[in-house]
Amino acid sequence: MIPGFKAVLHDRNTMLALPVTVRAEPGVLFIETETGVLHDWTLGDIDSARAIDDGTVILQNGKLFLEVADGAFIAALERSFPKNRLLHHSFFDRIGTLGCLVALVVVVLPLLALYLFALPGLAENAAQKVSPETEKQIGDGWYQSLTAEYRIDSVKTGLVQAFYDSLHYGGAYDIRITVVKEPVINAFAIPGGHIVVFDSIIGIMDAPEQLAALLAHEAAHIRLKHSMRAIFRELANNLFFTIVLGNYSDVSAIVAQHGDQLAGLSYSRSLELEADAFGLELMEHSRIPLRGLPDLFRKMDHAAGPDVEMPTFMSTHPAIEERIRIAEKMIGGSAMQADSVPARIRRIWEAL
Repeated sequence: MIPGFKAVLHDRNTMLALPVTVRAEPGVLFIETETGVLHDWTLGDIDSARAIDDGTVILQNGKLFLEVADGAFIAALERSFPKNRLLHHSFFDRIGTLGCLVALVVVVLPLLALYLFALPGLAENAAQKVSPETEKQIGDGWYQSLTAEYRIDSVKTGLVQAFYDSLHYGGAYDIRITVVKEPVINAFAIPGGHIVVFDSIIGIMDAPEQLAALLAHEAAHIRLKHSMRAIFRELANNLFFTIVLGNYSDVSAIVAQHGDQLAGLSYSRSLELEADAFGLELMEHSRIPLRGLPDLFRKMDHAAGPDVEMPTFMSTHPAIEERIRIAEKMIGGSAMQADSVPARIRRIWEAL
């Protein structure tokens, strides 16, 4: 007769711990209580099996836990179920606590450093290598998709385009303005050269330098490749987690999804401030009063209310008060400041 092993059967339903005897026979465990009640556990009954460092084995069957504190039981259990290693150790079980710490230092920390420091730089470098022509191809497709749901104001589009062209901001991109009829105060840039302006944001302005500031800010996002940098950073992040976690389901859809999000795109604090600073440089080079930028911010702040949606570049970090403070500080450090916009620009503004 196969010898039995002394064990304890814990019942989570009754909270009882019963002394039992376990016999390990081929394909089945027979568990007998001191009162003669017999349980038989096959492989399908065992939910989990775990061996503790002292040799104790714990088997789970639903709410029942069998605890066998006999080192010889492990060999008997493996003989009962020879093709199913119930007590196979995981990698972390094998290497122990010290091994886990070593693995953390050797594997996890370099991955974390790669994610936090190397990956952003690689993404930035890749975005910078995308040519304006390639950006235009990507952006044109997004533009067609985005503007299909808007009502374009062709008269204001022509005037704002002429206004922008008269600013002579320059750059490698052919900036194309579209004004749409929308009650939301907003404006956004699309990679490759498109700027979409909602007519409501023009309606709250009272000086041409404010429109010049808005267009300079959005042109700065395009010139500085902010959308492409955001896309490549997202691609890099997803590729990183794909490699680490092995989930490839989302990578191919990132670029398409990003186009749908442009109207509500939230740039980081650093990118927003970078666009503000570069926008002021464009304005100064074209002899546009730099006060147009903080004045525009104040108009946005004044127009804000419970029923008014803020434009993307105002609703993201940093806060509007900080944007005004930093803009005025940059203006104060400017060597040359124009007092008024050139006459050619003012005439277009008055027609608008």
